[in-house]
Amino acid sequence: MQRQQTLGSGIVFGVILVLSLVAAGVTLYRASAQGPGFVLLLTDVAWLVVYGFVGIIVWKQTSPSAITAAIVGAQIGLVVGAVGIANHLIEAFVATRPFALVISPVLLTLALLGGAGAAAWERTGSLVQAVISGVCSAIVATLIILCFAICFNLLFAANVDGRLREAFAASGMIDQAGFRVRNILEASSEILVRMPLFAICLALGGAVIHAWMSRESRRALVLAARLMAPFMFALGAAALWHAEAIERAARPPFVLLGVLLTAVSLCAAYPIWSAFHGSTGRSGSAGNS
Repeated sequence: MQRQQTLGSGIVFGVILVLSLVAAGVTLYRASAQGPGFVLLLTDVAWLVVYGFVGIIVWKQTSPSAITAAIVGAQIGLVVGAVGIANHLIEAFVATRPFALVISPVLLTLALLGGAGAAAWERTGSLVQAVISGVCSAIVATLIILCFAICFNLLFAANVDGRLREAFAASGMIDQAGFRVRNILEASSEILVRMPLFAICLALGGAVIHAWMSRESRRALVLAARLMAPFMFALGAAALWHAEAIERAARPPFVLLGVLLTAVSLCAAYPIWSAFHGSTGRSGSAGNS
């Protein structure tokens, strides 16, 4: 079986598995699909069908560059999915998390999605293929995270109900299990939409930065950008840390600034590493010759 067929079939299988888990939860707790829950259910099913359609497109893909981009994205998506699982477990079993533990999985995800686009551009030289890589990375990661999260929420109901106690009290619902499954539907609809959108922006950003640095590698402006990236990251992280410490109403400007600075600096991480690694390799080759 060709690589794209393996990836495409994996995506389709993941979609079927998530749909089966959602159906099982809704069948067991029918109150979850009543009222607004029914709209959430339809939204989840619609987006999962789109994911499955993408899997079929990948299966039938014949373009070598598109296949390369999709494979690169899927490989990074496996890592992003593992990060998401680890974050879910930390949220479930660590009652009080320090800020570093809260933000680290998010920043690592940003860096990986940006790296997916940069790595795909490095191999194909195409911004379109970089976007394809980001989308495949997001789809693989989302399916992994949803499979784990839904299974966890259904199997470890007591733990989940404890964390959702206040939200359940404010919801007005009577069936706590139904509220838990509705929470699954709501969270699924969010990640199914947001992850691909974030991946497209980050992958495109990583690819553009990599293309710029590769083609203008000897200019002083690029060298300055490489040196400034760590400072941008530190400033963005400080802004996010400050936002965590102040009142919620005053957070948006600091959160926006922090996310923007950290995202740009993390998108530049792979291009900087690649440029340094490439220059090191060229220097070694010159020395050997």
